[in-house]
Amino acid sequence: MGHDYSDRYDPETDFDRHYTVATGTRIRRWFRPGDRVLELGCAAGFMTSLLAERDVTVDAVERTPAYHRRAVDRGLPRATFHLADVYEFTAGHRYEQVVAAHVLNELPDPLALLRRIREEFLAPGGLVHVSLTNPLSLHRLIALEMGLIESVEALSERGRDFSTVRIFDADGLEELGRQAGLTCVHREPVLLKPFTNAQLSALPDEVIAGLDRVARRFPEHGALNYAIFVAGE
Repeated sequence: MGHDYSDRYDPETDFDRHYTVATGTRIRRWFRPGDRVLELGCAAGFMTSLLAERDVTVDAVERTPAYHRRAVDRGLPRATFHLADVYEFTAGHRYEQVVAAHVLNELPDPLALLRRIREEFLAPGGLVHVSLTNPLSLHRLIALEMGLIESVEALSERGRDFSTVRIFDADGLEELGRQAGLTCVHREPVLLKPFTNAQLSALPDEVIAGLDRVARRFPEHGALNYAIFVAGE
């Protein structure tokens, strides 16, 4: 599942932390007391720490040893961290909540993982939470108009460096779920991104929070797409 970039990417200090907080806050609103949560691709456990603040138990899966060690060192009492590839992890039970945040874009076969989630991991009535980079993000549309990229689907140098294989717009993500036997029941944008991460990093946190709140006015053009799926009929 891609290569190891833990030596040059810290998900807690990079600007991406804002996306993690915004997405994790959205996801945990759907939790119910006592839910079992499976988080696939947890990196160093930053989002896990947000999810585990609720009255749930979390199994979090990460394939990169350096990130896994950092996650374990958090000592989260409600979370168990597993060193495994998401294609190979096995569980002894099913989960009411399955989280795949910013992971499908790094997989050579994202459809296979979604099928595994539906067939092996998802409890009856459970929810699947997926977030992905949005090719229709405002900053990509601006770059297209400026001639900096040839298409909105083009991968940036940063994306390629961090193992991105492909990005899906909201309709594409919903269709991918449908092919896996999942039905999208909710979707929303995460953070309106008019500029690159490097440019946005100079802004105060309260401005970034404002950009997240205003994203709902531009549902197709957030930095990320967040979707919730249930098992199809």
